[in-house]
Amino acid sequence: MKINKKYIIIFGLVVFAFLIFLFLILKSNKPEEIIELKNVTFTTSDNRVTITAKEDFKKRDVSNYDLYLTKNDKQIVGLFTYNLNEYEEKNSKEILDKQIEYFTSTRKDFKLFKKEKIIDLDDKKITKVEYSGTNTDSSDCVYIFAVIDFKSDPNYVVYSNEVILHKDYESNISEMLDILKNAKLN
Repeated sequence: MKINKKYIIIFGLVVFAFLIFLFLILKSNKPEEIIELKNVTFTTSDNRVTITAKEDFKKRDVSNYDLYLTKNDKQIVGLFTYNLNEYEEKNSKEILDKQIEYFTSTRKDFKLFKKEKIIDLDDKKITKVEYSGTNTDSSDCVYIFAVIDFKSDPNYVVYSNEVILHKDYESNISEMLDILKNAKLN
């Protein structure tokens, strides 16, 4: 009995297509592996404040910042520390207003996104306000401006500028606020 080569090739292609189909079905039914990220602590350059973030945030040395963290270059946390006795600003509200004024002058389409809110915790008070605008690389972003007043040292203030891509706001805002809420005065 003679088998036609054409039928062998067609049979081989059908078997190959079936195996690919079977592989795709089995792969899609496999549960996704959930990776639990650990918390990591970071300390400001003056060693006065420690913040906690997920391990996918990385510290970078950026001039002028007392602590600068980034996650995949899509989320940024920048902190500046202030001893009010050493600056012309006499309270955290003046610091916050001055920083917002600076960003307003350097960003396109900068507008209020969420009005000022005060979060009063046991050891600190966080005043935050959110703006949206286009950053320096033309990405639409949300800027979370905040100041942290520590109740145990009213002369020490932390100013924070957090940036999130606008399209990622809903999925990342709680993580960004948790970083502020977990700030500890050393």
